[in-house]
Amino acid sequence: MNIPLMKYIDEYAGRILCRLLSLRGVQQNSPPGADSVKNILFIKFWGMGSIILATPAVKSVRARYPNAKLHFLSFGSNREVLSLIPEIQSVTTIRLTNPLAFVSDTIKTIFALRKQNFDIVFDFEFFTYYSALIARLIKAKYTVGFNNHKNRRSSLFTNTVEFNDHIHTRANFLHLVGAEGSGGSFTQLKASENNLPAELQGKPYIVVNPNASKMAYERRLPAAYFVKLVDSLIADAKYNIVFTGSIEEKSYVKGIISALGNNSAVIDLSGKLSVSGLAELIAGAQCLITNDSGPLHIASAADTPVVAFFGPESPVRYGALSTRQLVFYRGLECSPCMSISNSKTVNCVHAEPICMTGFDINEIIDEVSGFLIS
Repeated sequence: MNIPLMKYIDEYAGRILCRLLSLRGVQQNSPPGADSVKNILFIKFWGMGSIILATPAVKSVRARYPNAKLHFLSFGSNREVLSLIPEIQSVTTIRLTNPLAFVSDTIKTIFALRKQNFDIVFDFEFFTYYSALIARLIKAKYTVGFNNHKNRRSSLFTNTVEFNDHIHTRANFLHLVGAEGSGGSFTQLKASENNLPAELQGKPYIVVNPNASKMAYERRLPAAYFVKLVDSLIADAKYNIVFTGSIEEKSYVKGIISALGNNSAVIDLSGKLSVSGLAELIAGAQCLITNDSGPLHIASAADTPVVAFFGPESPVRYGALSTRQLVFYRGLECSPCMSISNSKTVNCVHAEPICMTGFDINEIIDEVSGFLIS
């Protein structure tokens, strides 16, 4: 389904439905006692990376409610990444294949979830009316969502917490579940060499992700930069270079590989990996070189060293959490231009996103080279 259209419908149809449901207000409640909680639901529809960043919050809820069953509601495309979170015991998904499937699944899901009699619902979405409406309609006893002051979605929850636009998203998720200050460790992702492609077993390699999801292609460092950077890495002859990407990104990746001066040390796995396969690949890498995107957060969970490029979004909110990291961010006056206040939409005031096109490639090559040998 078309993402801009979905945002438009959520903003306008969601606002009307929110006002109608707000006529019957919800009463603010205290969190239920641990012994009385049987079913807890987490909601997060958008962003594989955000789901990974929510895992520390999920783990903290598991520790607080050890006897509760933990459920997760998301879009069907996220089912694989949810399988990496052992604390989640039940996953419900909604299809985005076409508008009819989306509407049908939404209605069926609401009725099915109402029968579960949820004690607690945590809505990890930042701004959508859609998730807040579902939280309201399934009639849970205690619902918590972000109050972002952008809209009136907060009226649909029994309790809200303030969204802080100046801290990391992981910290906001921990705040939502009442676990701020806990540190928030990830479910550690580890590599099994036996599951890696044969050409990588026993050899050091660097993973390169030149992509960014269709949520905002403006987050991509220009392909020409990746060509020059990878050419310099190949010239060092220390590592194999592995390119990754989804099936939709396969042709874009192939275009970069074909432009390389020498691609004999390059392995193209774009369109060939499952989410779990990608996680194992990144977990075993010497380094991940990536734009602001989901694989960056897989690297954080695996504590893989990261080289990351940011522009429209801020590394303060979505930066790498790996122990070793090298982040390129120009910090222009117009950056960041995408945030929860504009539904994560890039509002570039220039003819092109100069926050991504204005880097000095020679400086990048020098810094990456030093980072890899340090």
